[in-house]
Amino acid sequence: MTEKPTTLSGREQDLQLPHEERVKLWGHRRYVGGGDPETWYGIGRRQYHFLVSRGLTHASRFLDVACGSLRLGQYLIPMLDAGNYFGLEGEEALVQAGLEHELLFTVAQAKQPRFAFNYAFDLSTCPGYDYAIAQSLFTHLTLEDIGRCFTAMRPVAAPGSQFFFTFFEGEEAHNPEGESHANRNWRYRFETLKAVAEAAGFDCTYIGDWGHERGQMMAVATPAG
Repeated sequence: MTEKPTTLSGREQDLQLPHEERVKLWGHRRYVGGGDPETWYGIGRRQYHFLVSRGLTHASRFLDVACGSLRLGQYLIPMLDAGNYFGLEGEEALVQAGLEHELLFTVAQAKQPRFAFNYAFDLSTCPGYDYAIAQSLFTHLTLEDIGRCFTAMRPVAAPGSQFFFTFFEGEEAHNPEGESHANRNWRYRFETLKAVAEAAGFDCTYIGDWGHERGQMMAVATPAG
């Protein structure tokens, strides 16, 4: 019997493309899950208000892990003192699109945000952080890569700092196989993530529902000891 060729859907075909081509094809907002204005601005605003409610001020040093096309950065960069925003992102094209299309006037020049572009969680150029967030990052990572993230964060975590991260809460048995992927979703129990964070030198506290538009839960990691 002749086997029928597999037909990929349009989205599945897109996922075969290199990251840079998908950014151009989908646009910098849709690529990070903000295709409509309500979702794009809503999730950015939610993060901003959440962080301010947790004590973030203009003088805080901030690390935006997987900062993407500046959905949060468009709010934080104008608010923070010059040089206090640091973004880590694997796709430089996303950040450049955010700087070009989401920051108006001369805000970028005045506030001097800094960035590192890599997938290895190399934070060697980060001066340290008082507050950090990884919003909708662990939802796309294997547990091994989440461990790498925590391990990289610990040396640049200031005493008393807070690293907030979101995740889809659920059973892990049906998670995707293979490597981390920006367009596939993983679910974890909080206890699993807590153990990984503790192994890297953090204490970890469950926050839970914070009103996220897609149902992601929130937790915070603080330096142990």
